[in-house]
Amino acid sequence: MKEIGKQYERQDNLEDESGFKAKARLHQSRYRAEKLNLDCDNYGNYLIKEDGERGKNFYNDFEIFQAVKNYRDYNKPLYSNMLRSEHIPFNFFIPLREDLEFCKNVFNKILDGCIKSIDGKAIIDKEENIKIEFAPSPKGNYLNDRTSFDTYIEYTHIDNSKGIIGIEVKYTEQEYKLKLDSTEDKAINNVKSDYFRVTNNEQRKLYKSGNISKLKSDEFRQIWRNHLLGESILLFKPKEFNHFSSITFFPKGNKHFVETSKKYIDLLQSNDNRFLPVTYEEFFKYLNEYSPNNKFSNWIKYLQERYI
Repeated sequence: MKEIGKQYERQDNLEDESGFKAKARLHQSRYRAEKLNLDCDNYGNYLIKEDGERGKNFYNDFEIFQAVKNYRDYNKPLYSNMLRSEHIPFNFFIPLREDLEFCKNVFNKILDGCIKSIDGKAIIDKEENIKIEFAPSPKGNYLNDRTSFDTYIEYTHIDNSKGIIGIEVKYTEQEYKLKLDSTEDKAINNVKSDYFRVTNNEQRKLYKSGNISKLKSDEFRQIWRNHLLGESILLFKPKEFNHFSSITFFPKGNKHFVETSKKYIDLLQSNDNRFLPVTYEEFFKYLNEYSPNNKFSNWIKYLQERYI
């Protein structure tokens, strides 16, 4: 068995008060050493480059690693860092491409049965209907920035119109600080920017009045931006799409997103599937409930051992 490896020393600007990040880092280091039996790089939660290039950060089935390579060549945070969330959407959602009925059943548990079907091809870009790291283009038609979904899914609603699911996946991450004088800083402080065009749209009526300062804050800004991206698609393509749901996935140990999600919902005029927080534990439960065969059950077991 390999060594667990060196762990980062706790730093206040990197760790949450609950200690969840340190626990998750140690868990990933142990998984690498004890389950994968692989050496680490400088720290225990990092694969060495050779093992990263062999796809050891990903489940070995469903052509997951092929999807990663199609997305981009070797990149250390994606291929070798077992702790950061960049790799997780590939492990969570690429397998669902193989059985869209299974995918439909799982997301109907989250969206209260509103999905009639998940079709094989998407309206936007005419490719796979389950996309990883997706942003519609040209960006000037939407938010005119680099906001993207970790995962994007199109579906047919039970009312026969089309809908979109935009997913953000977190593991240990919390809020992030705004970089002064950045493009984002300028956009959220410009009342004529696309952020405010979508936020203040009278047709959609997204937010209760008087909450702009909260939405712009570090606590809510990323949830707000990802939500606005989906809403901007509805506004730009009203003939194609009638429904959008923004979903954030995180483990229940990530107390920041547990609490922030509750508070974000309170900023909405109404929810009706507009924003939904889903814990890893809930997601794995739904996967197990509808798993169609042993191939999927083995994958679900991997997810449970790997992330919780």
